[in-house]
Amino acid sequence: MSEGARHAKSLASLFLRLSDQRRPTLPGRRAYDSGMKQMRWTIRLSFLGLLLLSSASAPAAERDAKADKIGKEMIDALGGQSAWEKARELKFDFVVQNEGKVAGRRSHAWDRYTGDYRMTGTDPSGAPYSVYFNVNTKQGKAYVNGKPVEGEEADKLLKGAYARYINDTYWLLAPWKVFDPGVTLTWEGEKPCPAGGTCDVVKLSFGENVGMTPKDVYWLWVTRDGRKMVQWQYILKGADEPPTTVQWNNWQTVGGMALSMEKPMTGKPTVIKFENVSVSPNRADADFTPPAP
Repeated sequence: MSEGARHAKSLASLFLRLSDQRRPTLPGRRAYDSGMKQMRWTIRLSFLGLLLLSSASAPAAERDAKADKIGKEMIDALGGQSAWEKARELKFDFVVQNEGKVAGRRSHAWDRYTGDYRMTGTDPSGAPYSVYFNVNTKQGKAYVNGKPVEGEEADKLLKGAYARYINDTYWLLAPWKVFDPGVTLTWEGEKPCPAGGTCDVVKLSFGENVGMTPKDVYWLWVTRDGRKMVQWQYILKGADEPPTTVQWNNWQTVGGMALSMEKPMTGKPTVIKFENVSVSPNRADADFTPPAP
């Protein structure tokens, strides 16, 4: 398969289907910056239900005080816990850009207080779809071309929308979620930041029974000065491969919350972007009202 075909297939996987592929893991601790110079280009959905939904905690373990301190300082620098608590409705477009062209777009609206959610996009045929559901019950309704769908088609759209909710919100909100139940923070030393200065590297790992893919591992690079997250690296599902490295750029404050709007992949022509982002202390009911019959 050509390199271009592999790129196209990977992007199609990101937007059109969920990856169930798993790879064997290697024993022992993996270094956070292993293999950075030989990075393979890949984007996979990361289904970390624990980071947004799970109330089940991992078994009690001794906390890493230094990592916790860095996490708290980072959240304070982002706007503080009070900003997160006031943020009721979040709206955003999740956009994948490859070689300067938009490869896909999904639009989200989320009422964090009630769990109501709306996601819209286009299916593989180009038909517009919309899914209205609740992230707590996972129940809802799906529409294609403005018409309701039932049965297996509706079930597929609902499951896909839920998984994309998990993935897309985490790409937007990861640094806000470091103290979610079941998340373990470990300080793994300091490294030169990509643009200069010193970064503390904090590893995020998860309990055995936490979330959909507890073998995922993330390393957040947080500046010593100002406590800004400038990049992350991750390995999904315990895969035996070098970590993927992604820059967290273009920070903007919306509704009191600092958010990174542009995330280019190191050494590859792919960028995750967030557009039309809004954060409100109030809910717009019309955003969660399905089309009239």
